[in-house]
Amino acid sequence: MQQDLIAAERMVALLGSNLEKKSSDVIIMKQPSQIRSRIRSGFTLMELMVVIAIILVLATMVISGVGWYKRKAAVGRTQVMMASIERALEEYSSDSGVYPAGDGEEGSTADLYKVLYGDPDGDGKSNSGETVYLSLLDPNLTGSKLTVEKVGTDYIIMDAWFEPFRYLRGNPAAQMNPDFDLWSLGVDGKGHPNGDAKSKQDDLTNWK
Repeated sequence: MQQDLIAAERMVALLGSNLEKKSSDVIIMKQPSQIRSRIRSGFTLMELMVVIAIILVLATMVISGVGWYKRKAAVGRTQVMMASIERALEEYSSDSGVYPAGDGEEGSTADLYKVLYGDPDGDGKSNSGETVYLSLLDPNLTGSKLTVEKVGTDYIIMDAWFEPFRYLRGNPAAQMNPDFDLWSLGVDGKGHPNGDAKSKQDDLTNWK
């Protein structure tokens, strides 16, 4: 009988040991899965943050690139317009023997418009019998092709930023060129003739 009790106790102990081992195995098996889940969740958040950072960097690059392209295009259009005005002025001077008057101030291209577009009346239409030296000065053009704006009673020639070109023909001692000076104040709208060196850096001129 005693031996039977001992055998029973051993069996219970063995069963208890087996149950404890299985429970431990279950816990051990669960832990790596839980750890992997936590690690995986951490990596997902990190990956999301990296993707967002990359998108922000790319967006900044795109915006900067678009701004640079627009400025470069505006500079190009202004330079082309200046070259066209210069050619028209040379043709006018060849025909008349003089260059139009201009004081270099904000409205200094008013007379320039009149003689180059053949509109001495300044009514926005070239007169019959007048020579049109530069058809780009047509006030009826639209959009990016528009190069003049009516300011008060005068038509003023504008650059790509829609700021007035400056034109000077006067005392030769005050000129950068022996015939005439023509310039745009650039993207900042500041510069010659009264600006400081910094404001003149982006000016587009016919003497440099």
